[in-house]
Amino acid sequence: MAASNDQIYKLLAEFNGKLGELTGTLKAVDDKVGDIRDDMSTSETASAAYRAGIRDEIGKIVLRQTHLEADVSSIAQRVEEMQAVTVEVTTLRTKAQGAGTAGRWLIRIGISIVGAAGWLVGVYTYLTGRPPP
Repeated sequence: MAASNDQIYKLLAEFNGKLGELTGTLKAVDDKVGDIRDDMSTSETASAAYRAGIRDEIGKIVLRQTHLEADVSSIAQRVEEMQAVTVEVTTLRTKAQGAGTAGRWLIRIGISIVGAAGWLVGVYTYLTGRPPP
């Protein structure tokens, strides 16, 4: 049985309606995809800027660390120089203390000798009645 023209027109109208809905849906999907692309592009730009900032900060940190290492090396060298001077001063102080101890004993011995000589002169003068020659 052949379809009548009215039925064909009805089917075409129904098909055109469905086709219009499908076309509208595809346009909406295309708009959403475009929005997503724009968002991704914006996000990519922001991410690139953020990564560039991170690279700059890491570069600054590396530079500061290099300066700190140089400063620490300089300080270590100064401390070694000071350590050598400290050892030398300690050695000299020990020698001076030893010399001071020996000096004190020599002064005591000298005073004893001079005192004994004085007594001997006094005894000689008392016994002989005249000063020693």
